[in-house]
Amino acid sequence: MSGRDPGVGRDQAPPRESLTAAMVLAVAAGGMAGTLARWLLVEVVPSPADSPIPGWLMLSGVNLLGAFLLGLLTARTSRRPLPRWLRAGLGVGVLGSFTSLSAVVLAAALVTGLGPQAAPGEPVALALVALGVVAALAVSAALGTAAALAGLRAGTPGGTR
Repeated sequence: MSGRDPGVGRDQAPPRESLTAAMVLAVAAGGMAGTLARWLLVEVVPSPADSPIPGWLMLSGVNLLGAFLLGLLTARTSRRPLPRWLRAGLGVGVLGSFTSLSAVVLAAALVTGLGPQAAPGEPVALALVALGVVAALAVSAALGTAAALAGLRAGTPGGTR
């Protein structure tokens, strides 16, 4: 016998843990805190009226920091478990809203002129801009994954070697 739970087959997922009111409240409160923290950090960087680049850099930095902290939280809580409501509030709530893909997509739409007030343009130019945004998001995802792995390594004993 392999030590596995005989009630869980290879094709079956383990049973889901139930939600509690404390978890829902912790995620909601953490979500507000993480969103506010991201907004404050991105707004602190002055951006000239004609250039969105500093805001983009700060948003990228915030997302990388959040990914690193999420990896660190995961590593630390695997050794020293936190209550489920606190882990959900910090991970999903605070860090999930701090690192927000929706903020990146909104910023990309505003920078490229693809936002709500965008005028119809040339289809080829629109396609090129959309491909550029997708490429930027792919690079962001790769860097975020690297940051999360660095956080996991930093939170693991002997992982910083």
